[in-house]
Amino acid sequence: MHRSLGRRPAAHLALLVLLALPAAHANAELLLNEVLYDPEGADEGSEFVELWNPDTVAISLLGIVVESGDGARPGVWTPVYVGAGGDSVQPRRAFLIAGTSLLAPLQNGPDALRLSRDGVVLDLLGYGALTARELFEGAPAADAASGQSLARAEDGVDTRWNAADWAPEPSPTPGRANHPDARLSIVRGSARLVPDVPWPGEVAFLRATVKNLGRREVAATRWRAEVAMRAGDGPGSEWSAAPVAIGPGATLAPGESAGVQCTLFPPGPGPFGLRLILRDLGEPPGASGSGLADTVTLLSRSTAGPLVVNEIAFRDRGAGEWIELIARDDLADVGLFALSDAGGHAYPIDRGAAPRAASAGEIFVVAQSPGLVRGAFSLPDSAVLGCLGGWGALNDTDGEDGFADRVRVIDPRGAPSDVVPYRAGYTARDGSLERLGATLPSAAPSSWAESIDPRAGTPGRPNSIQAPGKSPGGRGGLLYASARVVRRVPGSPVAPVALRFSEEARGSRIRVFVHDLLGRARRLLVDGQRVLGEGAFFWDGRDDQGAPVPAGIYVVRAETIPDDGEPARSGALALAVVDGRTR
Repeated sequence: MHRSLGRRPAAHLALLVLLALPAAHANAELLLNEVLYDPEGADEGSEFVELWNPDTVAISLLGIVVESGDGARPGVWTPVYVGAGGDSVQPRRAFLIAGTSLLAPLQNGPDALRLSRDGVVLDLLGYGALTARELFEGAPAADAASGQSLARAEDGVDTRWNAADWAPEPSPTPGRANHPDARLSIVRGSARLVPDVPWPGEVAFLRATVKNLGRREVAATRWRAEVAMRAGDGPGSEWSAAPVAIGPGATLAPGESAGVQCTLFPPGPGPFGLRLILRDLGEPPGASGSGLADTVTLLSRSTAGPLVVNEIAFRDRGAGEWIELIARDDLADVGLFALSDAGGHAYPIDRGAAPRAASAGEIFVVAQSPGLVRGAFSLPDSAVLGCLGGWGALNDTDGEDGFADRVRVIDPRGAPSDVVPYRAGYTARDGSLERLGATLPSAAPSSWAESIDPRAGTPGRPNSIQAPGKSPGGRGGLLYASARVVRRVPGSPVAPVALRFSEEARGSRIRVFVHDLLGRARRLLVDGQRVLGEGAFFWDGRDDQGAPVPAGIYVVRAETIPDDGEPARSGALALAVVDGRTR
């Protein structure tokens, strides 16, 4: 889209007088080499133009002018860069004109760029559906999609035919050669922490896709992925000097991609940063400029907060989709937070004209249709908010990754406050998905259960199923329960018992069985998983085949699986399965 130049300082434009440039080319000493005119998100400051010096000596930028041509108005050229006498381009190197140095915005296609020195055209690039011959060489290049750059097919080689010399590049390389012999790059947007918001003690994985943008094969022994960590986000926080995780490289042919994975343990609760680094193992220590070096930084946090997902209605039962949130800390304004789904577009919470504070422990709902939710559940206006600009529709069918969708709460820094992945099978009766406890890991399936409330959801109210809170005193017990009765009433959802691991279970591999009074195992609830942090689960009175067990008394038995000769430990709780209501 063409944009107005009115916001540019008038002094800049007054100093730049357009020259009537002749059509003839000089011998191209400098060339246009790459341009990003339509970056993802806001354009200002993110656009760039890259020049290339194909010579064996440095070339001065004195007298160099880069202009933008308007495809809709041939003959109109706007200066976007004027070279200074003290600047030069090193031999066979790129020179980056960053967005902050551009005098005017670049135009999306069909448009053109022209490079000249002292009134003589050195290079011309036209892109998109152009017809005016003054705007391109030979034939115009293809128009690049948003987020892609236009890059010269071979650095420093100009055949005077834009369509052959230029092509869209999905992974822009500002300030670097487009196609060196060796170049590895982290594919934009591919780096992700799994789970997005880990808990202390959980194992997390930093995953990304790496692509070979060079012209030669890169051996697996030539590179590896390293992760640096920074706890906190204040000015005094520093990156770890040594890697906290390392992932091996893979042999990559030109144009080939491969996934890398680094295993790490998150720090204590709070925000932290991760820096994924491609390390060139063929470069001596301290060397710079390697074509195999690339870096990406992620913002995350350990333990969800300060705003946490507490309930999700991803199936529309007549009131639309909605998400219940709980504040773990005092918040000055919930309007500084945003919601998104797995698609990634974040919609700010609509808190109204004035800031809307939330006290620690306060529950409120953000809905696709706030009025419908208020009416369906008899909630006051203040308890149900909406989103500005739209709603990230929540999927109810599992995708290729096995999940239906992810609910994301984005904090004012743009980092995740909470992220909850869910599967369609988490609910069987189209009820909402309730969190068993705000301190339980967001990504653990056992932290969630389908609502047993008669209205299939509890927005703005305590959840119908909750894990027990703080572990009772004493030592030796591996489990504790929210109640001791599984109640089954005809025509109503089963009221299960929620169980939680105690501090005594931390660090151990645990099995949890349900036995009847004859000692027969009826249900395996936990099969040898190691308890690394908070953890909860529930029993709904069914056996391993999914059939309801007869009413009666049952024993939930937890036992550790010893490591390195340590003694086994066990504990048991008696639960009752009751049919019908009791008076």
